[in-house]
Amino acid sequence: MSIDYLSLMVVLPIMASIFLLVLTSRLSEGARRKFDSSIRMASLGITLAMFALATLMFFGEIGNVDWTGIAFNNFEFSESYVWIEPLGIEWSVGVDGLSFPMVWLTTLLLPITIIATWNEKAGATYFPLILMMGGALIGVFVALDMFMFYVFWELTLIPMFFLILKWGGKDRKYAAQKFFIYTFTASVVMLLGLFTMYFLMDTQTFSMVDMVTEANGANSSGVWLGLEVQKALFIMLMLGFLVKLPAAPFHTWLPDAHVQAPTGGSMLLAGVMLKMGAYGMFRLPISLFPHALEEFRFIIMLIGLISLVWGAIVCLGQTNLKKMVAYSSVSHMGIILLGIASMQPLGWAAALFMMFAHGIISPMLFAVCGAFKHHYHSMEIGAMRGMAKHSPWLATSMMFGWMASLGLPLLAGFVAELMLMVAYWHAYGWWILLPGLVLALTAAYYLWSMQRTIFEGGDETQPPESLHGEPVPDIANSEKLAMLLLAGFTILFGIMPWIFLDMMSEWTINAMKFLGFGV
Repeated sequence: MSIDYLSLMVVLPIMASIFLLVLTSRLSEGARRKFDSSIRMASLGITLAMFALATLMFFGEIGNVDWTGIAFNNFEFSESYVWIEPLGIEWSVGVDGLSFPMVWLTTLLLPITIIATWNEKAGATYFPLILMMGGALIGVFVALDMFMFYVFWELTLIPMFFLILKWGGKDRKYAAQKFFIYTFTASVVMLLGLFTMYFLMDTQTFSMVDMVTEANGANSSGVWLGLEVQKALFIMLMLGFLVKLPAAPFHTWLPDAHVQAPTGGSMLLAGVMLKMGAYGMFRLPISLFPHALEEFRFIIMLIGLISLVWGAIVCLGQTNLKKMVAYSSVSHMGIILLGIASMQPLGWAAALFMMFAHGIISPMLFAVCGAFKHHYHSMEIGAMRGMAKHSPWLATSMMFGWMASLGLPLLAGFVAELMLMVAYWHAYGWWILLPGLVLALTAAYYLWSMQRTIFEGGDETQPPESLHGEPVPDIANSEKLAMLLLAGFTILFGIMPWIFLDMMSEWTINAMKFLGFGV
């Protein structure tokens, strides 16, 4: 009997989450606390099994896949079952060079997130929500049916909403509502675009593979559905993905969500959930509407530039550590849009690798912020001065994470930024001065925050007033392990980026040839 590995990676964490949530809901508060440890261990075991499975798939121990030899619009580990027969909706899954790196990244971050937040309160509810989040995220990346894709797209909102609402800060209700309203409203517009496309197709189907095949056949001799319709559908789909990314001016929900979210929520939100926006762009509007992409190319570039520059400038004015890191994510997501707008294989590969690299670096940044909040009861930059003396592990982790985010050579972020700069120069020439300026701004706000937090304070240092004279703590062993793992993978993919970059580059070359762009 064959095993549907991708379906297992989606269904197992979601079903386990539902079972654990139903089980604990029947228990009293005291009994629930007794189950915290068991549920935490079970959640960690499930996520480690998912990571092992994804890693075995990568190495060919399962499936024996040549990840650099997958043709565009072809998928490995594909399975398809009838779901809602009257509408032609199927449970259809598969992975390629675009989706598999994100699946592997998700399975990596899930156990690390659990380890980093090992002592989170109300763990009997918290850890099952992390499991549900992981299953929904993988569902988005492996779905090959448009309806199924949308179901998992919306399902990711539910656990994140409750993570913010129950474990967030003092303004958590406002942040959770704003997060839900922004992303859900944009998703409704995207859904209208998906259904409009469904009804306009010659053969009505929700299959993404069939859609791309039909679109390419029509585009090779004309413009599928007509240019004006393509442009309208492109805008509707891109709106949903730009809000999720998020790009300016649709980004205002993100800082509030990050500041109020618990550490685990922020790690998954920044590490994977934001990347759903960029993944969706490549999977749907870019693959289906190449003519509209050429029409809006310059606008996408401008949105990317605004996000990149504006995010960096706003970071300079922040006094809240977590809000500064949140706006830095907006800035880095602008790099992805610039890569798309370059319309070059190198630029698209840079965008994909930035998705992956930022997905490893940003969880470390938010793990640092979470540890700072947990141990010092403050998020204000400068509330703790002389951290290097009292909390060397946290200070070192902060320094490493900040350096990785600003693009230090031999770390994963540097590879994506260098590729982007080369592609952007070939596409837009002296426009490159603006992204170059942002590199200086990024260094400025990170170095400024490190100087005030880690090094200032003199021999006596300045512990935060929020500790009320108590001894200044360092981070827990579980937090040390999580940050060491994230740092190790940041170094690994900075020195050997080809591990995933080769399959990303091959996918972009095949995609551009398939879509009719000159390569």
